[in-house]
Amino acid sequence: MSRLVLAILTILMSFSAAASSCVPSDQSCDFYACKERENACGRKGYWQNFGYPYCQKFLNDEVRFSPQSQIWLQDVRYCLQDRIQEVAEGTSCKDMHTMAMDSHVSCYVDTGFCDLTYMEQMRIYWYLKGALRSADTWREAYLLKQACANRFK
Repeated sequence: MSRLVLAILTILMSFSAAASSCVPSDQSCDFYACKERENACGRKGYWQNFGYPYCQKFLNDEVRFSPQSQIWLQDVRYCLQDRIQEVAEGTSCKDMHTMAMDSHVSCYVDTGFCDLTYMEQMRIYWYLKGALRSADTWREAYLLKQACANRFK
C-alpha cells in the first residue's frame, strides 16, 4: 500500500513541476507571461515590454502573411522562446533585454528569414518599427542584414 501512495505522490509532484515551468511554443506567447511570473522584471522589462507584445502582435496578424512567412513566424516564435529560456536562468532583469536580442539574429537566420522575399522581410521589419527606439534593435537589424548577405556570398 505504501508503494502505491509513494507512486501517486511522485506522479502528482511531477505534474505540478511540469505545470510550473515555462514551455516554449510555436503557437502561443504564454511563455513570456510565465517567465515574468518566475522572474518579475516589470512593465519596462524584456518579458512585458518586448517579448510578449511583439510575439502577440505577430501571432494576432500571422494570417496576414504569406504561407511561407507563416511557417517562418511559427518557427522563429519557438526558437526565440527556446533560446531565451537557455540564457534567462540567473540573468538579471537589467541584462535580459540584451541577452534576448543577442539570440534573435541567430534565430531569424536559422529559421529561414533570409529565404523570405524582400517584401516579406520588410513587412516583418515594419511590425518591429516600435522597437527601433532601442539601440539593441538597430544593432540586431544590422547584424541580420549582414548575416543574410554573407549567406549568399
